[in-house]
Amino acid sequence: MEIPQIISPDGHINAIHPRKKRENFLRAEFLFPFVSDYICGALREGKPFIFSGRSGNAQIGIKTAQFPQDKLPRIEASDIFLEGQIQNLNPLLGAALDLFKKGDEIGRLAVMDPELRIQDVRHYLHKRLFVGRLVGKGYYEGFEICQEQDPLTGKTCDYISMELEPYQYCFEPSAMNPSSINAVIKKGRSALSRIRSRMPLDLKNSRLQPGELFVGAIKISLGDIYGIIDSVPEPISEKIEHLPAWILDPFRTFRDRQVELYHFGTKAIALDKIRIRIRFFRTRNPLTVPLEKNKVKEGYRLCDLLTNAEVSTLFNAIGKTSLGMILNKGNFVQIPQALNPNGEAQLEIIKNALLESTYRKARPQASAGEEDRFQETLEKLSVLGGVNSRVFIGRQFPALEVIDALRRSGLRTFLIDMNNPSFEDDYIKKMIKLTHAGHSGCEFLRYDSDTDKLYSFYHGCFMEPDDRERFDRVRYWLAFYGSHTQEADNGLTIDLINRLAIRLGYEMGIVHGGGPGLMKEANDLARQHNIMSVGIAIDLEGEHQASLTTCDGLIKYKEGLRLARQDHIQKLSNLPIVNTGGYGSAEELAITITSMKIHENPLAPIILLDPDNLWKHAQKQTDEIARLKYGPAFTPRLIKSCKNAQEAELTLIRFLGNPDDWYLKNKIPAESVEKARIKAGRIRRQTLCQETVEVFEKTNYRLKQ
Repeated sequence: MEIPQIISPDGHINAIHPRKKRENFLRAEFLFPFVSDYICGALREGKPFIFSGRSGNAQIGIKTAQFPQDKLPRIEASDIFLEGQIQNLNPLLGAALDLFKKGDEIGRLAVMDPELRIQDVRHYLHKRLFVGRLVGKGYYEGFEICQEQDPLTGKTCDYISMELEPYQYCFEPSAMNPSSINAVIKKGRSALSRIRSRMPLDLKNSRLQPGELFVGAIKISLGDIYGIIDSVPEPISEKIEHLPAWILDPFRTFRDRQVELYHFGTKAIALDKIRIRIRFFRTRNPLTVPLEKNKVKEGYRLCDLLTNAEVSTLFNAIGKTSLGMILNKGNFVQIPQALNPNGEAQLEIIKNALLESTYRKARPQASAGEEDRFQETLEKLSVLGGVNSRVFIGRQFPALEVIDALRRSGLRTFLIDMNNPSFEDDYIKKMIKLTHAGHSGCEFLRYDSDTDKLYSFYHGCFMEPDDRERFDRVRYWLAFYGSHTQEADNGLTIDLINRLAIRLGYEMGIVHGGGPGLMKEANDLARQHNIMSVGIAIDLEGEHQASLTTCDGLIKYKEGLRLARQDHIQKLSNLPIVNTGGYGSAEELAITITSMKIHENPLAPIILLDPDNLWKHAQKQTDEIARLKYGPAFTPRLIKSCKNAQEAELTLIRFLGNPDDWYLKNKIPAESVEKARIKAGRIRRQTLCQETVEVFEKTNYRLKQ
């Protein structure tokens, strides 16, 4: 049995009727072009349907509705015409109805086919449907499964009743003007951040007053099913109405879904008493990839959906004179490149292209050849969730000002065709912040045509998407410092990695400079042991130090950013290993000692693999500095010179097995240990936005000797 698509394409205003005196609403004709045969047939048969308004409009208090309610839509070929009205329920919007023009996107039609309604919701829980707040493994709260009798089929069917989340979106009156309001009407939800702020909320002590608009949220993620929000929340006796943004899309609804409530009653009601009612319907699954629980919960992204060959094909569509291309719900729009791509004119061109990409009115989109080539790819991309549904595709990473211009419109995914690029320090920090901090949720993807691989930016470096889980499992990041020259003997380092790989397994990761010599040997060995290897490289090709391209994770700094690159290595790693090396290794050793001295690194043994006493004088120098009280007395006690790999392994395993005992035996002051744990943990979380960082607070009984 083929399950039909029950939702129409986006509709737009086709005509605006003259407004009568004292009417507080706008009457218009809505057009839904290219509607499927199933939906047209269902409407002719009299099956129940709803007109769901555009989400962005509902979130500023604009109510759209069929008017009059009993008039059936007019169907002409595959076009559906619907008489409706637009009403402003938000006094802060002023004369917002005057901003609506012919061609503005308005919403969609949904057939609520009783034959496609899901009767047993429990069958879909935790695989295709996630609702409520996670409070334990596989256990969610904040919702209730209820039953009702379907009036058309007489069958007993489930629906869910959901609690609100403890926050709301509050309008900023000083930010609201005709321009910002018009931006929401034209661009949708992407422009809402300019006029409102997300604020925490005590649901028990907050009330929805009569005549008040409330914009909050519920937690829900959907797989290959539709959810339809009931226009009447519970308790149904209180005359509260959910504004008509009722459709929850398969795959594209995940995590937090905003809800818009207006109180038409006369009595205030506590927000913790309000429940959102949702019914569910089956739909056709457009995915050709397996349905996975974690991707349903968190939302499908571009790298989940496309093969590398399909990604490569996308770049062929970029015009030779284009800055890039925007993909949005099946549209692909070229961004012309200005004569000065870093000037204000380029930003204006981007704004125009973004507006064009959101335009829903029927119009030619591409040549027949292009449509044939991209039809399957665009169908896959149609399930991209929320803000991830719009993608910038380019041949080089755009300037930070361009990224900000794209982000302001709601674009969050950047796909770039570049082999082994190098970055400024500020650019890397910006990508980290936008990818992981707050609610930005950006994704930076890099396609490497030489290796035919797609890389995703994750906590400071590019890696294949499947490696992100491996990266998160690493607990001990060992930074290996040493020479890139052929003269250096790297045998001790190789022996040590072999030994530690057996003891630490996947909890061990390697951080290195992403270059030749020791760095390459350590990287190659890590790959043999299936240990995560991250290269923090720098553009030093002029110094005969070409960066590696075989690391699991890689980021490359531009020329002249040696110290920024070293700081990145310090922030990611927590166990430094210094092999026989040259001037660069001496600098890295000094930076490592200083970082621990000022508590920016967690206190740990600094292992010197030193069979020939190369670092003997450096060790004596630290002893002398401590003796003269130019630095803390504990610093030299962290340095452990080891003649062989077995000695280094034993030192590390003893430390990791019981850090507190090691600190005590080596006379490391407890206050310094605790200060380093707090400060180093805070700096690492802020810099790389990792949720958990290892600062050696707990005994590892598995490694305890």
